[in-house]
Amino acid sequence: MNQTVLVSTDFSNNSLIAARYGIELAREMQKHVHIFHAYRPFISAFQSPLANEADEQRAKIEAEKGLFEFMDKLGEYPDIKIFSSIAKSGLIEGINHCIEKENVSLVVMGAHGASGTRKDLLGNNTYDVAKDLSRPLLIVPEHTNSFKLENAVFFTDYQQGDIKTLTHFNALFGDISLSCTLVHILEGKNAPKDDDLRSLEQWKASLEKQTPVKNLSTEITQAPENVEAINGILDRFKADMTLITLIDSRSFFKKLVHKSLARAIVLNPHTPVLLTSEDTE
Repeated sequence: MNQTVLVSTDFSNNSLIAARYGIELAREMQKHVHIFHAYRPFISAFQSPLANEADEQRAKIEAEKGLFEFMDKLGEYPDIKIFSSIAKSGLIEGINHCIEKENVSLVVMGAHGASGTRKDLLGNNTYDVAKDLSRPLLIVPEHTNSFKLENAVFFTDYQQGDIKTLTHFNALFGDISLSCTLVHILEGKNAPKDDDLRSLEQWKASLEKQTPVKNLSTEITQAPENVEAINGILDRFKADMTLITLIDSRSFFKKLVHKSLARAIVLNPHTPVLLTSEDTE
C-alpha cells in the first residue's frame, strides 16, 4: 500500500496553504495525499430528536459543501493522487481513525484555523494532543509562500526522544537533499565552555550511530529564552523546517512550556515545525 500524507483542513486560508505545502512535500516524497475534514454537529439534550437530526444533517451538508469548495480552490495536481473525505468526529479521533485505516506517514495542518489560533489542537494541550497522534505532525505557518526544503534546524537538549525524531525525519525526508543542524541553547549569560562543546559533539556522534542520519552539523549558542532568539537562530541557518521532540521529562523544552515559549513557537511558527513524541510510531 502506498504511503499517504494526511492533510487536516478546516477550510481556512492557513489550511489551504498547508494543503499546498503538503502536496508539494508528498510529490517530493512520492506519496499520496488525503485531504481530511472532521466536523461535529450541534447536539442538545434540550432539543427534540428531530431537531438534533436536522442539525446533524445540516452540519454534514455544510461540511460536504466546504470540502467541495476547498478542493476547488486547491486546484488540480494530475501528477499526484489526491483524495478527500469528511468524518463526523472530533479532530484527533478522526485523524487517528485515518491513521488506523490508511498507511499514513505524516500529518500536516496549518498553525491557525478559521477562528484564529488552533487552540483545540495546539493551545494549552499541545503536549497531550501531540502524544495522541501516532504519526509525526507537521505544522505549516500561514506565511509560508512556497515549498522549499533545504535546511532543517533541530533544537536538542540531549534527550533519548531525539533518536526517534531523527529516525522519523530520515524516514520522511531521507531521499530529499536536506541538511540538518543540531542546535543546543545554553541558559544564562556564560559563553559555551569546552565541556559544553564536547557534550554536543558526543551527542551528535551518538545520534549518528543510532540513526540513519549522518553528517549532522552542530551549533551551541547562548541565547535568551524568547521566540525572537529562536527565530534569529532559524534565520541565521536559513532554516526551512524546525524539529522539536515532545517528551515529558525534557528540561529545556519543559521549561519553555512553563514559560509559554514552546507554545508560542508552535502557535506562531517561523518555519514549518515537525513534532514527534514518545508515542509517535
